[in-house]
Parts: sequence; C-alpha cells; structure tokens
Amino acid sequence: KKESSTTTMIDNLDYFDYVKYWKPKGVICTTDRSVKHNIIDEIINVDGFKPKHRVYPVGRLDKDTSGLILLTSNGKLPNSALRGKFKQPKTYQVFVNRPFTKQHIQQLRDGIVITTVAQRDNKKAEPLTAKTRSCEVIQIDTYGVQMTLVEGRNRQIRKMMEALDLRVEELHRMHFMGLNLHPLERPGDWVHLDAKEMNVVKNVLCHANDGDGESDDDDGNLL
Repeated sequence: KKESSTTTMIDNLDYFDYVKYWKPKGVICTTDRSVKHNIIDEIINVDGFKPKHRVYPVGRLDKDTSGLILLTSNGKLPNSALRGKFKQPKTYQVFVNRPFTKQHIQQLRDGIVITTVAQRDNKKAEPLTAKTRSCEVIQIDTYGVQMTLVEGRNRQIRKMMEALDLRVEELHRMHFMGLNLHPLERPGDWVHLDAKEMNVVKNVLCHANDGDGESDDDDGNLL
C-alpha cells in the first residue's frame, strides 16, 4: 500500500527544520530577501540560525507586531496549521490608547463587522466585509486585553480595535498552535522545537486534510 505524503512527512520529521522565533517589531514576514528586514535574513544573518534547508514562516505577523512565529522547511505545516477546520488558535496581548470598557470587551467577544482584504503571494483578493467570529477576550489591565482567535483575517485585531475607536499601541503574540515563547527571553531569540513541541507538530500534520479549505491570512499583510 502506498504511503500518503502526510504519513511520509511525519515519519521523516527529523529531515526538516522546526524553530520558534520571537519576532521583533520591524521584521517583515516575507521570504523575499530583497525586502529590507525580511524574516529570513533577520533570523539567519542577525540572530544566528543556520537551517539545513530553505525555511518559511508558518503564517504571518505584521511588521509592527512582535512575538511567537514558527519557521520550518516542511512545506506541509503552514497549510496544516492555517487551513479550514484545522486552523490553530493564536493568543495575543493587545494594548490600546484608551481604557477598555465592559462594552468594548463584550463587543470583541461577540464579534465586530470589519472589512479585510486577504493577501496571497503579494496579490490582493476582493475585500470581505463580515463579522468576526466570537473569541475569548480577557481583560488584563485598564488598557490591555488578551485575545485568542482561531480565524486570522488580514490585520484583524487592529481593525477590530479601530471599529471601537481604539488605536493599538502594542500587539504581541504569546501562543500559537499550542506552543508558547518559553524558553525564549527577548526579541530575536530562537530555539529548535523540543520533543513535546514536535508531538504537537505531528498531531497538526496528522489531523490536517488535503483540500479542506484555504489557508487563512494569519495576522495579516506584511506591513
């Protein structure tokens, strides 16, 4: 019996690179190395990662967002983590310019109508105006919340805040796909995934189903 491509990739995980990276603000999530401050040159030339193969970010964080992002040479993982019903949750800390009210928190939880434009390989699709899905929102202080999203529309959190007449001052991703920033200590740090984290990768690859919807736009466009 012929093995599926997914099974083959899972059996050969050691062949690929898997790292988590604390993306600094100002770094652009593109593999186009002609772009200044692209994520590939930053993690390799500035932060010292030496990949075995060509690596790609799993999703995107926009230029002004910091925090957790995965990079891998396994081309199956991005679609597996960002596709259709298997989209993986992402948790952010968000700080804004004015105090959050109880009404703001409830509106964020219930969903807000925003207009976004998906971006694929630097090509923009038609705008989508729709309500965001309900999400977990925890207030952490007067100006800050923690938000956990499953969908990932282009610049979604920033647009949700704009709809409430709030301006994002800081946006930081803490968790993605069941992984967190530990043991990274500062922006620019990176580390290979450990055995427990690789089990998470295996589970994501196992449960993904080829052809099940489009991958989402993660945190949004490059800039």
